Amino acid sequence: MLQPTIGIPLMGQSLFHRYMQQKYIRCLEHTGAEVLLLPTDNITEVISQSLQRCHGFLFPGGPDIQPGIYDQTALPECGEPDPARDALELPLLQAALEAEKPLFCICRGMQLLNVVLGGTLIQDIKAEQEYPHFDFWHRTTATHPVLLEPNSHLGRLFGSDIISVNSLHHQAVDLTGKGLTVTGQSPDGFVEALEVDGYPFCLAVQWHPEHMAARSAEQQKLFRAFVDACRAG
Repeated sequence: MLQPTIGIPLMGQSLFHRYMQQKYIRCLEHTGAEVLLLPTDNITEVISQSLQRCHGFLFPGGPDIQPGIYDQTALPECGEPDPARDALELPLLQAALEAEKPLFCICRGMQLLNVVLGGTLIQDIKAEQEYPHFDFWHRTTATHPVLLEPNSHLGRLFGSDIISVNSLHHQAVDLTGKGLTVTGQSPDGFVEALEVDGYPFCLAVQWHPEHMAARSAEQQKLFRAFVDACRAG
């Protein structure tokens, strides 16, 4: 298969949403993939058709997940959710996992993976962080290191047990979901990468490689590995 099709949930219709979405699209198209944007209406039909058409799915960053989904009450520090995205992405990710489709889960996407598998989130990490984890203005450059498990998929992909990444989040994984292993952490102890035990292919990272990939061949490796897995499938 020369050009696999990657499904990405639609992030929104505003200019800002389109700008953010385009970053993912360009990284995937750069590796030879075709992108299919998935709308948040007609959910049952969208999921059914995308599972047939798409070779893999990328779950992008975005707003906070509704805390009630992981059995918590929203704190004042929790951001405004997008119920329409939650309504699509939760069952879509569950269906993609059951179908063993290759997955790439970024920031909110990694948190979504954790929640789908029964995990919980820290609704706001500002009181616990040792340095800022939300640094939008430096999104194209590395702002902190991530310590990787050497024998993890990421450790093997980067050939290192430490990498430097950007940071655009105010929430983090708390209790990990069933079947998930933490494979990357920030120096102040927040989860930065997860892997699904025994799953054919799933990358799940807290940082935003789509903003760094244009300048970083290392970060573009993530998109290439994902698209190669989709192509092989």
